[in-house]
Amino acid sequence: MLPGTVLNLSRKKLYYDQGYWTSDTVFDYFQRTVDKHSNRIAVVDNNDKFSYKELYEQVIKASFILKKLKVSSGDFVSVQLPNWAENIILYLACARIGAIYNPIPISARDEDVKYILNLCESKLFVVPELFRNFNYVEMVHRIKHEVNVKQFLIVDKDRHKKNNNYNHSFALFHILIESNIFDENVTLEHISADSPLIVLFTSGTESKPKGVIHSHNTVLFGERSMCQVLSISQKDAVFLPSPMSHASGFLHGVNMPLLVGAKIVLMDQFNSSKALKLLSSEKCTFSIGATPFLYDLLNEFPLGDPKNNLIHLRFFICGGAPIPRHLVNQAHQFGFKVLASYGSTESPPHTISRLQDNLEILASTDGKPLPGIEVKIVDEDRKTLPIGAIGEESSRGPNVFLGYFKQLEWTKKYLDEEGWYYSGDLCQLKPNNYLQVVGRRKDIIIRGGQNISPSEIEGILHKHPKVYNISIAPIPDPRLGEKCCAFVVPRKGQDFSFDEMIHYLNREGIAKYKYPEKLILLDSLPTTSSGKVQKFKLREMLQELEEIKNEQTN
Repeated sequence: MLPGTVLNLSRKKLYYDQGYWTSDTVFDYFQRTVDKHSNRIAVVDNNDKFSYKELYEQVIKASFILKKLKVSSGDFVSVQLPNWAENIILYLACARIGAIYNPIPISARDEDVKYILNLCESKLFVVPELFRNFNYVEMVHRIKHEVNVKQFLIVDKDRHKKNNNYNHSFALFHILIESNIFDENVTLEHISADSPLIVLFTSGTESKPKGVIHSHNTVLFGERSMCQVLSISQKDAVFLPSPMSHASGFLHGVNMPLLVGAKIVLMDQFNSSKALKLLSSEKCTFSIGATPFLYDLLNEFPLGDPKNNLIHLRFFICGGAPIPRHLVNQAHQFGFKVLASYGSTESPPHTISRLQDNLEILASTDGKPLPGIEVKIVDEDRKTLPIGAIGEESSRGPNVFLGYFKQLEWTKKYLDEEGWYYSGDLCQLKPNNYLQVVGRRKDIIIRGGQNISPSEIEGILHKHPKVYNISIAPIPDPRLGEKCCAFVVPRKGQDFSFDEMIHYLNREGIAKYKYPEKLILLDSLPTTSSGKVQKFKLREMLQELEEIKNEQTN
């Protein structure tokens, strides 16, 4: 087992006895899907389309490339790619040979990337050459002497480079996969379904991201259950703007359709007008993403315009942030449902709305537990509260993660010996077994479905020579849910500007989505008698400023 893993053996036996866990791996399921649906389209990536047979052939070649690059069972392969077919190909190749797939958000920059690569001791790091005007190869050159990674694989979608060799430290993926150096009969180790499949990094209250360990079995159970509840079949097509480095994108956008032979329609840079065209041309039946994707789609065209009727779209799964009620109603007018999916990277998802739910339930709850998953509400001592009480939400089931990689103290903090994961979210379980999220105990900001740790940004800006004290608080936003606001107390005699703050964060290699989008300078921060910053007073201050602004506008 990986360091940080905790597994209750009696729960393991129970899951096997109940058939929730099996001996089949992700690749076993994929191979069966290929046998049944070889000619169906598996992946649409810009102008490229791969049938299940073609995808399988690419995966076999990619797994041979990994073996040639000395990647073995149990080794980490870190992949920082957009929603490209190569991302899926490499994931399935890792699953085939028993390597641990480690997707890194495409928005991550030097500091986060170094931390993840060093923690995982990655054998291989895969990056695009360029994406969204950022040069990832240059980033690799900046950090390669600070990480213990021996091999780097470059994915160039333009495929304009003509030669490269796999035994160089920098290799080109398309050159290797188009070569004739493959042997389908290469010897592979037996892969257990209990083996680690993926380590996904998630940000919470801690300043450093935590590596969430999932096995083949924990991933497969949740997706089989989702397929059953949502009636997903080979006739479906999923539109995937949610990144594969995010639990929702990776699990429901990739693994779920692969189980049944459905089509995956990828989008690497979200654009609402292009998204509508893709949804129509590929006859997509459902989609997955944070509320900003849905918000932009619904605001792309006039409400009630019959020519924009999304006739094939059945539902849109939203997770990661509360869903505004008006979006649920607006989607209904276009003929599809918005389903709330509640969970976390550690326990993905354990509640989801049902297709038969009426608008009131869809707009006011966060779904009910999937079959085989238990949910309870507990008090501060982790004692179970009665139905209707508000407390911390906890879940247990065959989908729950196995621990935080190399961080046993965090594992024991959030995952108890009986297999219960404690979310840190304040929720209410209703008599009909539907859940409602009412708040968060964790001090995190959720911007468009992405978690931001205020303490991380505070710790970095504290080092700025002009900053005496700082606190980060959320700003409500109609599209993204929340944004960051920096409340800064400058050092005596110093001034501190917004541009200085952004320049400093950029220099420190911080991902742009974590940047504060507003700066407020104060003489002092509101604190308790013990010196703890009262963030609720900062939020009240933001609300007052917004009210003043609205009065001046009117």
